[in-house]
Amino acid sequence: MRRRRIGELVRKVISVIAMLLGAAALVVGIGQKTFWAPPETVTASMPQLDGEAPLTLIEPSIDDSNLDPIDLVIKSKGEFTASLGRSYDVDAWVDKAAHVSLTGIDTENHKMIAEYVKGDAQVPNPAGDDIFFDSQKADGTMTYRWTAPDSGDWSLLLAADGKDAAPVDISVTYANDDAMPFALPLIIAGALLLVFGLALLVMRPNKPKTKGGNTQHSVAAAAVVALAISGVTLPMQPSDDASASPSESASKSADASSSPAASQSADESAPTSSSAKETTQFPVLTEEQLKNVLADVQKQVEAADEKNDAKALESRAAGAFKYLRGQRYDMLKKKFRVDKPQTLNTQVLRSAAVPNASEAKFPRVISVVTAKDNDANTLPQALTLVQKSARENYKVVFAGQMLPSSSFPGIAVGDPATKQLTANAKDLLLSPEKALDALGDVLTNEKSKQADKFADSDFIKAIHAAQKTESKDANEADVSYKRSVTKTDTYAVSTPDGGAIVAGKLENKALFERTKDADPLKSSDKLTQQLLGKNESTGNVESTYAEPVMFYIPAADSDDKIQLISADQVLLSVKEVD
Repeated sequence: MRRRRIGELVRKVISVIAMLLGAAALVVGIGQKTFWAPPETVTASMPQLDGEAPLTLIEPSIDDSNLDPIDLVIKSKGEFTASLGRSYDVDAWVDKAAHVSLTGIDTENHKMIAEYVKGDAQVPNPAGDDIFFDSQKADGTMTYRWTAPDSGDWSLLLAADGKDAAPVDISVTYANDDAMPFALPLIIAGALLLVFGLALLVMRPNKPKTKGGNTQHSVAAAAVVALAISGVTLPMQPSDDASASPSESASKSADASSSPAASQSADESAPTSSSAKETTQFPVLTEEQLKNVLADVQKQVEAADEKNDAKALESRAAGAFKYLRGQRYDMLKKKFRVDKPQTLNTQVLRSAAVPNASEAKFPRVISVVTAKDNDANTLPQALTLVQKSARENYKVVFAGQMLPSSSFPGIAVGDPATKQLTANAKDLLLSPEKALDALGDVLTNEKSKQADKFADSDFIKAIHAAQKTESKDANEADVSYKRSVTKTDTYAVSTPDGGAIVAGKLENKALFERTKDADPLKSSDKLTQQLLGKNESTGNVESTYAEPVMFYIPAADSDDKIQLISADQVLLSVKEVD
């Protein structure tokens, strides 16, 4: 009887303790979720910097997958732009400029990781430059969600106008990882302890069959429940059929991983990963960027054409294209009998040889075929554009209507086989520079030894016919032609089949030398008369032509021939010479 009373007393004491512990756990758990709970979000702000800079560079390392999505709140005293581009392109644009580099977020101390980098105090305004995928303007405040438009590393460049200080008041708000982690376990444990304590309190044990049995069972049950709630497990005897201890399994696993087969697999996988990393390349322009560039090229050139303004060409034209168009403007202003320059039509992109690069190398070259519409009967145009440096926009250096029956390889933007080539590139039927020399020889001499390297071309035939006519109509004068390559106007990109697209310019000087007692030189061509300043000449006459050309060179192991894609002959000057 006495033992029974002791058992009941122990049961009540345990139930009271369990309920007290449960109530305490509930209060603490609920408190951590309510009045003791920390803020659900925290904000990381910029540290104190050593100086001001015209640029703020937000690098790809800011992109913490644990904080997605990352919303950057950027504040400034006035207007500013945020320009997104591939990291190596943005770094090339920044170059030696002073800038604030933001490289990450310290989530423990809730601070942005940034530093001031010394350099040039002023830069051009980067807003809208071709090298950037996108530029957004804001006045005062911008919330920018960090997103990459394509694979690879991307950076964000902030600037006011290139002279004033760029925004540095940047913050990021994210979920607070300091939230109480034991709140829910405490609430659950507290509830279980309360239930256990109440159950133990109201429990009425039956008369024990053996002395002390009920007391022992009650105490044992309370101990097991308490241990279970506290997370402590009782040791279990291993089963008889256990074949290996944990350490043996790990040992066997280690032995297996060090087997020759496993070693071979590891050795093979490492180079593959490295190779994949080395060959990861991206087009120097996305298709969206390219279309934007072409649209602006057409707009700016049209504006220059309307006013015959060579200076207005400077924003989107360079090299031979700018020079020849400027010459045409001068002739039009002098009322010479010449046609207006051919209008650029870039509305529809039909093919694009856009080189791929894993780094910023300049100048960059792209060649494209465009048209004003999708009509199959519309004769397309071939263009070559060059970007001289990261801070300059793409400019047209060649533009011409494709020759009838000519073809341009169908190439999609981003084709990994498209590379930028040098003028002396190898593995082709001829290098670009040698192909231009060969073309000059073929145009000059109908029986050139290089003729068999070129496919039949109406343009070549037309040049030969025109030269024969000039010689016939020269009034007994000796006519000679001398062509040279303008090397600074040579550009080349590869094609997926191992060939190359080449744009260049030949200069052709036609010399008319009068023989003794020959009649004066005359020309029925109105432009020739206007350039010479008279209808006939008793001296020797030299006519200078520019011949911008684009052609395809097949790979060295191909049976194909060099094919002209676009070509023209433009008369530039006529003068008397000794």
